[in-house]
Amino acid sequence: MIETGLKKLDQFLGGGIKDGLVTSISGQNATGKTQLAFQICLGALHNGKEILFQDTTGGFRPERLVEMMQYRKINSSLLDKIKVNRVTNTAQQIKYLLKTPLENYSLIVVDSVTDLFSFEYSKKEQSLEKHISFMKYMHSLSSIAIKRKIPIIVTNIVRTIDKREKENLEESISMYTHTKIKLSKGDNGYFCQAISPFDDKKFQYTITSRGITDQS
Repeated sequence: MIETGLKKLDQFLGGGIKDGLVTSISGQNATGKTQLAFQICLGALHNGKEILFQDTTGGFRPERLVEMMQYRKINSSLLDKIKVNRVTNTAQQIKYLLKTPLENYSLIVVDSVTDLFSFEYSKKEQSLEKHISFMKYMHSLSSIAIKRKIPIIVTNIVRTIDKREKENLEESISMYTHTKIKLSKGDNGYFCQAISPFDDKKFQYTITSRGITDQS
């Protein structure tokens, strides 16, 4: 069980992120998706094992992690336990996890899971091919989570299309996701919506220099 750093979210999840499940964190830009993924990484450090962070956008910022670690009084030397895999195409993204020995990992994070698929299959006539390739990848992630009992976190972008918010490749990603965490920003602040097959809860949060926290 890995705590997220958000008390209300941990309560909804039954204590935190569970082994063997795929959890997605989605939201528009600047809603804190990567920061929440960072917090979950920090929560996993106490397990003693390593963390695999697959970065598909170049957005991994170790200095931000160090800042968050300082607030939590976590020794910054533990940053070495977070192994960053920078991938630049879908072939790397797909093959890397399949050929990587995962016995020493207590958490896998993919940030962002759909970005490269959308970039490489950007033409309209490639839509079906994109969904099929992406679903095969998500099936592999789900199999890894279940068979190896490793929690997997994926982040995903949400865009506004025809005045409606839509998660990128929503239909394909939902088939292989056990729990969904949606982050959003409204006129009254930031909101986190946690969705599982059995429940749906929404609450406010704030983004500070120490990370994402429940709004008091």
